[in-house]
Amino acid sequence: MNSQMDCPVPATRAEPALSLSKGVPAPHQNLVLRGLRVLGAALREIFDEAAYGRFLARENLTSSSMAYAAFRREQELAKARRPRCC
Repeated sequence: MNSQMDCPVPATRAEPALSLSKGVPAPHQNLVLRGLRVLGAALREIFDEAAYGRFLARENLTSSSMAYAAFRREQELAKARRPRCC
């Protein structure tokens, strides 16, 4: 037997790997997409990306190493001012 005959090469697909249009009922698609947006926003907050974006907007800066250094200094000052519990 020919090994190529045993394992056919899968056909290439033009559609994206993650497709919510197939297999997920339409009312649930919005719920799934909204959940993914909330998860993305939470992760941006956790990893300070959202805070850095707000800092850039507030200071009218573009993203750069100097802007990020200023952001980190501001974050460290704010962290030092917070009262510690117990």
